[in-house]
Formats: sequence, C-alpha cells, structure tokens
Amino acid sequence: MKLKPTFTGLVLFVPIAIALRFWPGVENPTALFICSAIGIIPLAGWMGRATEALTRMGEGAGGLLNATFGNAAELIIAVIALSKGPSSVVKASIVGSIIGNILLVLGLSILCLRCFVAVCGL
Repeated sequence: MKLKPTFTGLVLFVPIAIALRFWPGVENPTALFICSAIGIIPLAGWMGRATEALTRMGEGAGGLLNATFGNAAELIIAVIALSKGPSSVVKASIVGSIIGNILLVLGLSILCLRCFVAVCGL
C-alpha cells in the first residue's frame, strides 16, 4: 500500500485562522499569520486542480480562466486595497507581479538553455 502525500489535512487551519481573526479578546497576529499561511496551501492546490479541469472548455477560455485564477492573490489584494483607498498598493502589487513573472520566465529559460548546452556539449 502506497501512501500519497497530501496537504488536505492542512485545511483545518482555515477555520482556526478565521477564529483567531474574529474571536473577541484573542489578539495574536503571529498565530493568525502562521495559520493563514498554512491554511492557504491546500486551497491553492484545489484551485490549481480546478483550473486545470477547465481545459475542456477549450484552449482560449481555459487559458483565460487559468491565468485569472492563477493571479487570484493579486486580484484580492487589488480589490481590498482599492476599497480602502491606497491605489499605490495596487500599482505596486501589479508591477511586482509583472516583474516577478518576467524574471521567473526569463531566468528559467536561461537556466534551461545553459543546462541544454552543457548536456549536449554545444
């Protein structure tokens, strides 16, 4: 019997984080942050699997939904920050996301090219 590693049990941290946030008299921002960070791991995995299942809609619609849900964190930050007022946070979040994606893609491309050249001896 093979045991597959799963992070589904970590979803228990979601209600703990909600209780830490809204329970009167409990004020521990560190515990709230840690529980929220751990609780988001299975939720991100579920969202990833759900968007991968949408590829049956076709390449265009599936790709659009995958890109939209892939940037859900930036979308949530933008909506909350715009409702509170500071548009500079939204601008910084969008710029950071774009720069991060560009650097990640470019860096991985260069790394893969260097590995390919080293392996093939070109």
